[in-house]
Amino acid sequence: MAGVAACVAKANARGPTSGFTDVSDDEVQLPAEFDRQAAKLFTPLRVGAFELPHRIIHAALGRSRSANGVESPLAAIYFAQRATPGALIISQATGVNPQFTPWAFAVELDAEANIKALRSTIDAVHAKGGLWFQQLFHVGRSSSPGLVKRARDRLGLYGPPPYGYKTVSASDVAESGINTHSGEPFGPPHPLEIAEIKGLVSDFKRTAQNAVEAGADGIEILSGNGFLLDQFLHDNVNKRTDQYGGSEENRARFALEVVDAVAEVVGYQKIGVRISPFSNFHETDGSEPLEQLLYLARELAIRGVAYIQVGEARVSRNIGIEDNLNRLLAKGIAPEDISLRPFLRLLRNTKPSNPSFVSTVLFGSGGYTPTTAILTIEEDLADAVVFGRRFISNPDLIDRIRYGYPLTSYDRSTFYTHGPRGYTTYTNYEGPKSQRSGDTSEVSSKLKQTSNGNNGSGPTSEGFVTNGTNGVNGHATENKIANAEHIVSGHKETKSKKVAIIGAGISGIASASAFRRLGGFDLHIFERKSVPGGSWVFDPVSSNAPVFPAPDPEVINPPQARPAGELPANTPRNKQQRFTSTPLYEQLRANIPFDVMSGGSTFELPIPEPGASVFLTGAEVSESVAKTAHQYDNLIRYNTTLEDAQKLPEDKLKLLFRRENEDGTDTWYEEDFDHLIVATGHNSVPRVPKIAGLETWTGSLSHATTWRSGEEFRDKKILIVGSSESAVDVALQSVAHAKSPVYVSQRTPHPRYPTVFSKPGVRLVTTVSHFDKDSICLNDGTVLTGIDHVVFATGYFYTYPFFSSEIRPPAVAGHRIPGTYQHIFDIYNQKTIAFIGAVNGSLAWLTWEKSAFLVALLWSGRIELPPLEEQKKWEARRLAETSDRMFHILAQPYERVLFFDELNELAWKYLQDPEVVDDALLESFPYQWMVSLSEARQEKLRFYSIEEPVVLPDSDSATV
Repeated sequence: MAGVAACVAKANARGPTSGFTDVSDDEVQLPAEFDRQAAKLFTPLRVGAFELPHRIIHAALGRSRSANGVESPLAAIYFAQRATPGALIISQATGVNPQFTPWAFAVELDAEANIKALRSTIDAVHAKGGLWFQQLFHVGRSSSPGLVKRARDRLGLYGPPPYGYKTVSASDVAESGINTHSGEPFGPPHPLEIAEIKGLVSDFKRTAQNAVEAGADGIEILSGNGFLLDQFLHDNVNKRTDQYGGSEENRARFALEVVDAVAEVVGYQKIGVRISPFSNFHETDGSEPLEQLLYLARELAIRGVAYIQVGEARVSRNIGIEDNLNRLLAKGIAPEDISLRPFLRLLRNTKPSNPSFVSTVLFGSGGYTPTTAILTIEEDLADAVVFGRRFISNPDLIDRIRYGYPLTSYDRSTFYTHGPRGYTTYTNYEGPKSQRSGDTSEVSSKLKQTSNGNNGSGPTSEGFVTNGTNGVNGHATENKIANAEHIVSGHKETKSKKVAIIGAGISGIASASAFRRLGGFDLHIFERKSVPGGSWVFDPVSSNAPVFPAPDPEVINPPQARPAGELPANTPRNKQQRFTSTPLYEQLRANIPFDVMSGGSTFELPIPEPGASVFLTGAEVSESVAKTAHQYDNLIRYNTTLEDAQKLPEDKLKLLFRRENEDGTDTWYEEDFDHLIVATGHNSVPRVPKIAGLETWTGSLSHATTWRSGEEFRDKKILIVGSSESAVDVALQSVAHAKSPVYVSQRTPHPRYPTVFSKPGVRLVTTVSHFDKDSICLNDGTVLTGIDHVVFATGYFYTYPFFSSEIRPPAVAGHRIPGTYQHIFDIYNQKTIAFIGAVNGSLAWLTWEKSAFLVALLWSGRIELPPLEEQKKWEARRLAETSDRMFHILAQPYERVLFFDELNELAWKYLQDPEVVDDALLESFPYQWMVSLSEARQEKLRFYSIEEPVVLPDSDSATV
């Protein structure tokens, strides 16, 4: 295969065999006597209606810096840094229909706010003399149902279209695998009807008009990369038999209709078209890709479009480059034609039907280095070359190529983050310039002035500056986290705001870490136990005393009475339980793989040995959590419980605390705070449903919160009520000890492992109708006798007895915290109270640290939330779609992934500040986590000996 790869690479305009791997810029050398400044790459080129002074083009790069479809102000800085007189810049891919947003942070152009934001960016490019083409596309089937729902919700189109929350495409052929932006399968698309196709053509035209209104000089149409127009071009996706399928002409019809419609806005000579004939992006794998795309190119050239941009054959995303080359050779394409050559020949020999038009030129794109770009143009293999990644890290790329200056390496980890880091923070070359004939131009000088510094890395040995980032979890700001007056966005807090954090578990410590990271806050953590760690503290014997039944939190966890007289005051030890024991049991294993569980957060979990389980033991997690939490001991007041909260003027709070003293007394005292973080968790106060006759039952009862080992039920006949993770462990770990069978009463199957109870020694039964004195009656008429013990694995309450109705309403039936926006922000007390850790369902700890960082941004005035009415509408929609019981549970994988992006978008104001240096907590859900969750699911299936087709990459609940 190596010979074939070398043959194709040679024919394919030189260079590396993969456009998606890091390639040395020195891999191909210019002849020693070559004069760079006289290279053809730097000669003018007529492109349609425009005269370019050189042949280096800035590629369309989606950098995830927009929010709610609106381009970031950072874009104006970024593109101004890279614009030069007469040079062409292509925008990021812009969706033409907001109902089908391809991913969070993608740009759209359907409203005045979007147009206005884009205008600012284009104005910045025009001010430097540059040209701007707006790239338009439709994602088609390469989206997912969750993303479709999200897009419709944002438009106020609540509920699915007639065909459901489906993507759209030429036919109902689904892309395999999962969507990297939502973590869910792509799903079979809705085949577009002819009227819908015509509507999409109109969408392209309307969006082109909006781009022109914003100042665009031209339009590039993305008819490649596996998106909608490309899906119509490939017969493995397009199975139509009407005028849009079945032949080269019909499959190209949609793309050509789009081009014709856009030409009505800007004219053909201001249109470029991007195609990718040799890749199988998003599994576009037609039987005759070269013939199909040459047909399209010929029709475009006859129309006289300004240029056609062709992706090189060495660029492949879905499969390895050698497999891709084999794929193309198997289709009968000659090695020399797996290149730009066939398109160059076609364009040289095809004249526009309008004799006044300039002939269409060819742009090559994908994996170019400065040397291969120069040689490509010298050897007449393309008319111009398109750079992407190297333009990212080298604002002055044109000068660097012209004069042979070394390039700054790009940092992949910042390609799709959301702030200035890795976007506007790269600088121009500042090293020795002896090779250069003359000083920098005025434009280059101004480019240096618009650069935003290096975030502390300093110059490298090569004389240029990098942005100083260390990947997803490594950042130059880490040594500043402990600084209480950390400077962010050029703003220094001179008066710290006093914050009470209730709880020193995962969410409480994560909150302290996030607030301290931002700085400007005086933090105080209150923990009712004598040690930190929350649910991850192992108590060999539980001190909790469940109540049977306890269908409502007020039954089991009522508020404490305030002591009479002045405070502070000492009283005898309170006897009412405050649930200080955790539900951690001996053989527990975490239900989220270690790398997802703590990844990116302040906590560091141990890395398992090769071949060991990715699910850590409870002991391993407990030890690591305690190690991190004890670093905050100077902030924590142990054995202290919040008992009451009162509002004060000027948006402050007076909090009543009770501290348990070593002498057996309690000290009650009050303290004023600016803000309150409720991080008390949701795995403490046990819920026991009310079932008729429960009070008359003569057998023994317990709740999973007090269970520690299966040996507790040795020689007992037991019934477990519930089907949660704790029910699974109680049942499976008790089989070896209890009398057979172990009964499990299940209302609904386990959401991820519905057959988990189909084990020898376990018998699944229906729900309990009522208890008699010595028997248990089920709803199907079955009567269980001889049961010694009933275990309720029925969950826990959200309960906040320290909040009176004057502050906020209580949790609804202990399931839902009313008046919360995004499960975090208190709608009733937005300036003073927030909940961290309330949202639940297979979540990484970073979820809570990210949430707390947003709260810190809000309370420091760096971000704003939507109007209260919008927040209330969000809550109402969420409740209508779920229930009180499921409100805070992100049950679907896509919900967990998109929740990250929804939170990130709330930080939009902060992220668009060019001086921000710390956006580490505001990144999207890593795709690697999706892979880890999927692989971990396989391990879990093997552990449970379950054989079933895997549909979703998922994980289990983090509840212990």
